[in-house]
Amino acid sequence: MALKLKKTFAEIATTIAILFVLTSFAYNSVPPANSAPPDTEAEWQLTVSGLVANPLNLSWIEIVAMPTSTVNAALICVDFPKDILMQGNWTGIKLRTLLEEAKPLPAAIKVGFYAADGYSTDLTVETAMSDDVILAYEKDGEPLNDLRLVVPGKWGYKWISQLTHITLVNFNFLGRWESAGYSDEANITQGAQSVRASQSLSPDTAPTSPPGTSPSPSPSQPPITSPVPLDSSTPTPEPSESMPIPTEAFYYLVVVSVVAIVLVCGLTFVRKKHRKG
Repeated sequence: MALKLKKTFAEIATTIAILFVLTSFAYNSVPPANSAPPDTEAEWQLTVSGLVANPLNLSWIEIVAMPTSTVNAALICVDFPKDILMQGNWTGIKLRTLLEEAKPLPAAIKVGFYAADGYSTDLTVETAMSDDVILAYEKDGEPLNDLRLVVPGKWGYKWISQLTHITLVNFNFLGRWESAGYSDEANITQGAQSVRASQSLSPDTAPTSPPGTSPSPSPSQPPITSPVPLDSSTPTPEPSESMPIPTEAFYYLVVVSVVAIVLVCGLTFVRKKHRKG
């Protein structure tokens, strides 16, 4: 009798262990949707500062929670005007939505953008408020794992990626390549030969070498000093600690385990009754 009981308990324990392992693996193997890279999600912030009534310091979770917008546009480098580097449906939030929340002051005329590696570019406030200018975190349904400024109809050096800081100013702010003589409007319709600004460049301000692919926002963006973060900013919510298995999975595991126990016990009872009969 004792041997049969041990066998029954062993079957129950084995069933529960298998269910637990399978459920844990299945739920922990699925990454959360719309998430930043795991090693930067808790630290990543987008700061909006300068001439605004409501400075912002937003987490990735707050960004992806905003109303989404999708635009179809092509990323084209100024040095290779006949080649499309990337094209598709870019999904994110309208830059206008973000600026309206920050409440630009009347004196603001330009918007400066800085990347995590120091790269910079700019737009006029009027262009930044355009309906099709977005901060994208997805392309064709695939996560970008950072923010990219999407400006349809503008050369690639305006499409800054790894965006972390936006500042509004009351002077003619110029980004990395704009300050080196490239067109501040950066309209693709201008044509590759007329992209350079009309003014002549002095030896001190002229680029020492052809820009190559550098104007296109990429991980190799030239380092430039980034603005100092705001001293006082909107608190960023602390990431909450959660169970390794989602709550739904935990309850599912409990229910399945109870059912398994009942089945094993019922099967054992039937075996005993059959043997006695």
